[in-house]
Amino acid sequence: MIRAKHSNFVVKFSNYYTRILIGFFFGSVKYSGHYEDKGLPILMISNHFSFYDGFIQILLNLKVFKRRFNFMMLEKELRKNMILTKIGACSISKGKRSSLESLQYAVEMLQDKENLFLFFPQGKINSIYTREFTFEKGLLSYILENLKTDFQLVFNINLINYGNKLKPDICVYYETQHINADTNAEDIERAFNHFAKACFTKQGAK
Repeated sequence: MIRAKHSNFVVKFSNYYTRILIGFFFGSVKYSGHYEDKGLPILMISNHFSFYDGFIQILLNLKVFKRRFNFMMLEKELRKNMILTKIGACSISKGKRSSLESLQYAVEMLQDKENLFLFFPQGKINSIYTREFTFEKGLLSYILENLKTDFQLVFNINLINYGNKLKPDICVYYETQHINADTNAEDIERAFNHFAKACFTKQGAK
């Protein structure tokens, strides 16, 4: 597997580039949510609908969570863009023996209170109109079964609102979830779908 190798210079440039990119293609970014910092590492679960997803979560992290940003992607894709390791990318090769090392690395990242680890449960890009999310259980189940330290679980749903504007607005919804030792992947999947439904309802009221 390929591990993240954060570079302060590349991270700062990426943050600057992200603001420019999102500002160019979108009218505004509107945040809606509540978060209480408990000084713990963060596992963030988000919907995955576009090329812009990672950039949106970078902005959310800069504005709200202020953690070291980490995310996992397919190794064959990461090898095409190795510079992404310098902003927090690590790899997984699904179905291969090395995937266990990737799962262990995810647990390792969530033992450091400075880290935020982004997880797309769908495993691939789906339509922004997806209303029911089916999780790939491997990573999440492994984390819950093997992580022995506390962490904060955050749900994030990002939606687009065009209205009558040339550039659409990004609506970023986030919510901290309460978990305990008995929480399993199925519980989190149900809670995420409940949260997503509430977000779509709010979006429809705009």
